[in-house]
Amino acid sequence: MNLKCGGECNRLFSAPRSLTRHRQTCKHWQRQLTLQSQHFKRISASLQDSQAPPAKKMKFTAQVPTSASESPPMPMNIVTSDSSDSPASLPSINDSAVASSSTSALDIVQEEQPENQAGRPSRTHRLPLRFRDELPVPPPAIPAPASTTVVRRVVLYVFDSFRTSLNQFGIGREYRHRPSYDPDAFVSVEQLSNITSDFPSLDEQDSADRSGSPEVPSQSPPWPWRSMSIWRLMSWKMASNSGLTSESQLTRLVREVLKAKDFSLDDVPNDFNAHTEMTRFDASEATLDANGIFQRDSWRESVAEILVPTRERNTDGNGQLFTVPGFHHRPLIAVIRAAFSEASSRWFHLTPFKRFWKSPLTGREQRLYDELYTSDAWNKAHDELQKQKRDDGCQLERVIAGLMFWSDATHLAQFGNASAWPVYLFFGNQSKYVRACPTTNACHPIAFIPSLPESIVGFIGKYVKTKSISDILTHCKRELFHALWCILLDDEFLDAYRNGIVIKCHDGMSRRVFPRIFTYSADYPEKVLIAAIRDKGICPCPRCFLPKSRFDQLGLKADISARIKSVRLYLRDKVFAAREALYKLGAPVKGAAAERLLKAFSLVPTLNTFNERLGNLGLDFFPMLVVDLLHEFELGVFKYVFKHLIRLLYAINHESVALLNERAARHFEDVLQCAIPAFEGLFPDSHDEVVRILLFRLAEWHALAKLRIHTDDSLDLLSQATRCLGQQLRKFRDSTCSAFRTMELPREIAARQKKSSDSAGAGTGSSGARPKAFNMQTYKLHALGDYVSSIKMFGTTDSYTTQIGELAHRLLKRFYQSTNKQDPPKQLAKQERRRTRIRRLQESGNTKDNQPAGSILPLEAHHCLSSYPGIIINLACFLEEHRGDPAVVNFIPKIKDHILSRLLGLEYDGDERDFTDVERNDVRFINNLNGVFQPKRFQINYTTYDVRRDQDTLKPGNGSTVMMLSRESSTNAHPFWYARVLGAFCINVLHVGPNAHNRSPQYMEVLWVRWFGVVPQYRWGFREGRLPKIGFVPDSPAAFGFLDPSLVIRACHLIPAFADHRTNDLLRHGPSAARLPGEVDDWASFYVNIFADRDMFCRFAGIGVGHQVQYDSLNIIQPDHAVGGGSTDVSHEVVSDDEDPEAHANVDFGEESWQCDRDVDDDVSEDDADEDEDISDDCDSDVDDSDDFGSDSEDEGSAFKF
Repeated sequence: MNLKCGGECNRLFSAPRSLTRHRQTCKHWQRQLTLQSQHFKRISASLQDSQAPPAKKMKFTAQVPTSASESPPMPMNIVTSDSSDSPASLPSINDSAVASSSTSALDIVQEEQPENQAGRPSRTHRLPLRFRDELPVPPPAIPAPASTTVVRRVVLYVFDSFRTSLNQFGIGREYRHRPSYDPDAFVSVEQLSNITSDFPSLDEQDSADRSGSPEVPSQSPPWPWRSMSIWRLMSWKMASNSGLTSESQLTRLVREVLKAKDFSLDDVPNDFNAHTEMTRFDASEATLDANGIFQRDSWRESVAEILVPTRERNTDGNGQLFTVPGFHHRPLIAVIRAAFSEASSRWFHLTPFKRFWKSPLTGREQRLYDELYTSDAWNKAHDELQKQKRDDGCQLERVIAGLMFWSDATHLAQFGNASAWPVYLFFGNQSKYVRACPTTNACHPIAFIPSLPESIVGFIGKYVKTKSISDILTHCKRELFHALWCILLDDEFLDAYRNGIVIKCHDGMSRRVFPRIFTYSADYPEKVLIAAIRDKGICPCPRCFLPKSRFDQLGLKADISARIKSVRLYLRDKVFAAREALYKLGAPVKGAAAERLLKAFSLVPTLNTFNERLGNLGLDFFPMLVVDLLHEFELGVFKYVFKHLIRLLYAINHESVALLNERAARHFEDVLQCAIPAFEGLFPDSHDEVVRILLFRLAEWHALAKLRIHTDDSLDLLSQATRCLGQQLRKFRDSTCSAFRTMELPREIAARQKKSSDSAGAGTGSSGARPKAFNMQTYKLHALGDYVSSIKMFGTTDSYTTQIGELAHRLLKRFYQSTNKQDPPKQLAKQERRRTRIRRLQESGNTKDNQPAGSILPLEAHHCLSSYPGIIINLACFLEEHRGDPAVVNFIPKIKDHILSRLLGLEYDGDERDFTDVERNDVRFINNLNGVFQPKRFQINYTTYDVRRDQDTLKPGNGSTVMMLSRESSTNAHPFWYARVLGAFCINVLHVGPNAHNRSPQYMEVLWVRWFGVVPQYRWGFREGRLPKIGFVPDSPAAFGFLDPSLVIRACHLIPAFADHRTNDLLRHGPSAARLPGEVDDWASFYVNIFADRDMFCRFAGIGVGHQVQYDSLNIIQPDHAVGGGSTDVSHEVVSDDEDPEAHANVDFGEESWQCDRDVDDDVSEDDADEDEDISDDCDSDVDDSDDFGSDSEDEGSAFKF
C-alpha cells in the first residue's frame, strides 16, 4: 500500500511512520495546513457574527466543504457548559434520568466495585453525569430606601438595617447602615475571575492603536516630560524596573512604546540620557504645590531618639540620649488622603456589611466570612463610629479607612549583606483579591526601619562598665522600634483617629474618614517586638497569658477555655515600675528587680507605642497581631514535623531517606500535599498508620485554614480539625517518637557548627550529632488554636497572610537593581517615589496604557480545544503505526459509537450504547480521517468554591487526568469518575441515514481516554484519614474509550501509590500510546490528591459555596453517615479530654497571683535558652531553632534536602 503526502507533494511512502516524518518537514504539506487554518478562522468568525444560531447548539458548527482540498482543520471549539454536540441536544440537568442518578460525594464506605479475575475494578460502558457550570455573578443591587413616612420619636440610635435579595448562588448581604456608595455595583464578571494574561494580543493592540490614532497627534506629554516619546520610554523603564531585560519586558517595549502612534524617534534627541531625564523628573517635584494631595505623601527623613540605660542610680533618670538617623518614612494621613483620591479608590468599600448564604440544595442559611470589610471587627468599629458624639456639628457621612500593616526584613540581593526592613500599608477597604496581587499597586510602602548603628557599642561603653552589654543592646533595639512607630503615629494621625479627616472621594462626595488599625502581619520575632513581650519567655504568646508548658494541649477543651480566660492585657503599671528601676535605680535590664515584675508575664521594660498613643482611643493592639499561616504552619509546624520524620527514618534505616528523596517534592507546600504517599511504607507497620493519619490531619487542617471563604459549617470543621490534629500530634509524640532515639540531621549538624564557629571562632562546638526529641511546647503550635477566632474577627487568613508582604518584597528587590547600592533605604524610597508619580500620571487619563487582556477562552465558555498549538494528523496512519497496541483495539467502532450517541442526542440511561455496523455506517468521516486536528492544549473553565472563575490548562497525551461526576447511584458510591487523557481530536463528520438530525458537516470534539476505577475493598475519607485510591482499569473493552469534553469538571492531580509499586498486569509490557514515552509498565494504583488546591478540597469535603448550585443532587454534598467510620463526612471522632490536666490557669491582676508553674522557664530547651530575646539588628529571619517547630529562615520555595 502506497501512501501519498497530499497537496502539491506527490511523494509516495510504503509505511505510515515514514509519511509522518516526511510531513513534519514538507513545505507543501505545511502550506496546505496553513490555508486550511485560515479557511477555518473565516468560518469561525462568520459563525460568531451569526444572529440566529441553531436551536440547542452548544458548539460552533460550520458548513464544511466536502472536497478534500478545501477541508479545513478542526477549529478551536469553544463550548458552553449547557450545550450539546448535535441539533438534538443532550438532556438537561433537570431531566429525570439525570436527577435520578446523582451520587454521594461525602460517604466513604466504598461501594462494592465489580472486580475481574485479577482483583482489579472493571468498568461498564457508562457515561458521566452532566453538571451545571454556573458563571460567577456580581452581588445583587442594593434596594432603594422605602418612601414611607416615619413618625419622629426619641430614639438612642437609628439603624437603617436591610437585606439584599439572593443571587443565583444563594448569597446575599445584610447591612446595618445603608451605604451611600457600593463599588460592587460596577463589578463585571471578568473581575470575578482568577484567569489573566500578561499582555494584550497584537491584534488587540493594533485595534486600540487604530481606534485612537486620530487623537494621538494632539496629545501632549505629561509634565515635565519634553515629548510623548521620552515619556513612554521612561515610563516603560520604571514599569520594568529591572537590571535584566526579559522577553516579556521587550514585548512591552515594542507594544507600548515603539508601536505607539505618538512615538517618534525624531522626538528623542541625540544627547538623550535616561539618568538626566530621571534627575529632571525628580527635581520637578520641588516646583509642585507642597500642599497638593499627591505631594504631601512624599518620603521624609527623620531622626529617632532613644534612652540608653547606664546602670547608674539617679532619681532624675540615668538614660543617655542616643540618636539614630536615616529613618525614611511617609506621613500616614497623607498616604490615606492620596489613596482615597486615586482612581483605585473607586473600588473602596466604605460601608461594612455581613454576607450570608442560603444553600440552593438544603435551604439552610449560614454566615459567610471572607473580606475584612465583612468581618465582625469592621462592623463593630463602624457601629461605634456612628454612635460617636458629633461635637463639631459636621453632618458628613462617617466612614472608616481600614489600615492593615505588614513589616518584615528582607535581603535585597542573593549575595552580600544588603537588606531592608520595610513597613507596608494596605487598605482593608479594597478586596483581598486586589490586595493580594502585586501588580494592582495596592501596597503602599510607608517606612524603612533602620538598624542600630555600630557606634552604639562605643556609646554604651562610655557609661557602662560591665563586659557584657548584650541585654542593653537588645533593650535598645526594642526602644528604637517603638520610637520609630512613635514618629509614624504622630499628632496628625492621632487627631484623625479621634476626629476624622474630610476627603472628597472618587464619587465626588465628601466624607469624614476615620483611620482604624485592624491587623498587623509579621512573623514571630517581629510580633514580640510589636507587642513588647519577651521572646520565648514563660508566656510567649502575644494574644494570651497561657504558659509555654501548656502549649502541647492544642485542641483540648481546657485549652480552649484557658485561652478565653487568659486573654493578654497590657500591664502598663508593671512595665512602668520596671523602667523606674532600670533608669532611676540603676538596675540591670534583666536584673532581679525587673524580672520580679515582668518575667512571669513575659514582659519587657519597654513602653508599647501603640498603647501609649492609641490606647486611650480604644485600640487594643494585641488582637491586631493576627495569625501567620506561612510562618506558623507551612514553615513552622509542618516543616518541623517533616524534619522529625526524616530524623526517625535515619534512626530506622538510612536507605529509607534515599527512597524518600526519589518520591518527595521540593516546594514546601507540594511536600505537604504529596507527603502521604511519599512516606507510606517507610515506617514499621505499628507506626506507619500513625504517621499516615498525622500527615492527613496536617494537610486537612492546612486546607481548611487557607480557605478564601468560610461558612459556619466550615469553621466548625476547622475547630474539629484542630482538635484532631492536636490529638494525633500527642499520639505521634508518645508512641512513635518515644520508640526511637533521634539525632540531629547532617544539615542541622553543619548549621550548628557554622553558627558556633561564627560566634566563638573556629574549632568550637561538638562535631557529633546531638539528640533531638519531638517538642510540642512551642508558640507556633499553640497559635493554631487561634485561627477560628481570628477568622471570625478579621475574615479569612488569605486577607492578612504574611505572604502578601513577601510578594511586596519583590518590587523592592527590583528597585534595588536600579540603585547605586549605597544607602539602600534612601535609594529605595527614591525609586518608589518615581514609580508612584509615573503610575499616577498613567492613571490621570490621556496617557493610560491599554489594560491587560484576559484569557483567549471566554469566561462563559466551559472549555476550549485550542487551535494553537496543534497539528493535523492522519488518524488512519496513526492507528496503523500502533497496530497491535491494546489501546487502539476497536478504535474506529468505539469512536463511532461515541459520536453517534451524541449526534442522536440519546438520553443517558447509564450505559453507552453499542450500535450495529449498519448504524455506524451512518457516521461518515470527511476525508476518511486524513485531516484530523489534534489539539495540544485543553483549557477548562470552572467556577470555584469561592464563586470565582478559574481555569485548568492540560496537555492531552502528557499524563493529564480529568474528573467527572459519577453516575453511580448506589449508597456510598464514589462521587467522581477519573480518566487519563491520551489525546484530543476534532473531527469533521457527516451524519447520514434516516435518523440524522443534521445532515450538514459537523465538528466533533472528542477526548480519547484511559479509564480509572476505584480500588476495591479500600476505605477512604476524612474520618479514616485516607486519600481516595484509584487504578487503571485492566485491559478490557471498557479500559479505553471516548469522552465528551463538556462533561469534564476540571483537571485532577494523581500521586502514585509508591508502596504498591509498578505492574504489567494492567496492560501488556512495552511501549504503548496509553503510556508516556519511555514507560513500559504502569503504577499499580494512584492516590487522588484532594489537597491539590482549595477548590479540590472543597469538592470532596462538600463545603463549596460555589459548587452546590452546579449539582442537582443533595447527596453530593450531604451524605448519609457511613457505618463504621468510613465516611467522607469531615466530622471527626469525638476527642476525649481525659488527657487534659485538671489545672487551669488563673490570672488575678490585683493580687499579682499569676497561678502557674513559676519554674516553667527552666523547662526551656538549651537552644531556646541561648536564643532568648535574640533579635538580630536586621531581623533577616527567624532564629534557626529546631525546637520551635521549624526555622523561618528559608524562602518559601526552598528545597528540603536531607
